[in-house]
Amino acid sequence: MRFRYLLPFVVPALLLAQTPAITFDKTHHNFGRITPDRKVAAKYHVTNTGNAFLNITQLRPACGCTYTMLGKWSLAPGESTDIEATFDPKGMRGAVRKSITVVSDDPKNQAASLTLEAEVVQEIMPSVETVYFFQAPKSGTTRSVVRYATGNGEPVQIVDVKAPGAAFLTFTHKAEGKDQVLEVVLDGRKVPTGQLRGVEQATVRFTNPRLAQLPLNIQWDLKPSILATPAELVFQEAAGKEVRQKLNLKQAEGRAFRVTSAQPSLAGMRVEGLNQKAGAQDLTVVLPASLKPGRYNELLVLATDDPDQPELTVRVVAILK
Repeated sequence: MRFRYLLPFVVPALLLAQTPAITFDKTHHNFGRITPDRKVAAKYHVTNTGNAFLNITQLRPACGCTYTMLGKWSLAPGESTDIEATFDPKGMRGAVRKSITVVSDDPKNQAASLTLEAEVVQEIMPSVETVYFFQAPKSGTTRSVVRYATGNGEPVQIVDVKAPGAAFLTFTHKAEGKDQVLEVVLDGRKVPTGQLRGVEQATVRFTNPRLAQLPLNIQWDLKPSILATPAELVFQEAAGKEVRQKLNLKQAEGRAFRVTSAQPSLAGMRVEGLNQKAGAQDLTVVLPASLKPGRYNELLVLATDDPDQPELTVRVVAILK
């Protein structure tokens, strides 16, 4: 009689114990050193070590570079299958780590994480992909160096470097061991008049048939021919009255120049002292009394007759109470 009273409690306990459990032979795979032109694949062996059916509902790779395939989505207790992950390293370089989330109805591990890693090695590895020339002198040259290192042990050989439409850029290269060192020279004297900044794309060609060329981006700007002091005008005044501030302009080489016009972004702002002819000159920037209280972030564009800098932009900030 006592067993009859215990049975209702024993059966629910047995039912509660019927749960799936997802396990993996491994959760991480290291491909080692690979080249970016070769897809690689890894398998993760999945087993249901629980005592109820395991249902895998989703495989979620962290990025589009990883593709997954699953042998079976539902596993009986003790049954196994494989998850195959294919990794495409195209466009990558260096150490790469990716993950795959496996979603199932295992109550203790509903979102398991699998990971893979690789060191993506190009046959030719540039030290940088973009060269920057900031504040390069208009009257001289500036240099930068890029190293093209071997990734497979074979010597790197540069055939030539071309940057169409950028006659102010020159390139020389030499071997250092199995690497090639490329020197990029920007000659400010050859930059077209009025051009103060730009982005160029050079093409570096190699003898390697599998990696015949690589792009090299070159971003540059020149030191301004006309220096403004202060570089930014800041007004902190009470609203309702006209306010003024001096702006000093100086030609870097002392040549006389003229500011021919001013184009402020704020209605009512004006500039006094235009059309002087001097290597250094003072202008007065005036804000009108009609401005209401508030914060203003504006630009003042000055046109000049200096061939190296036909336009100069000054930021104007006003905090009116």
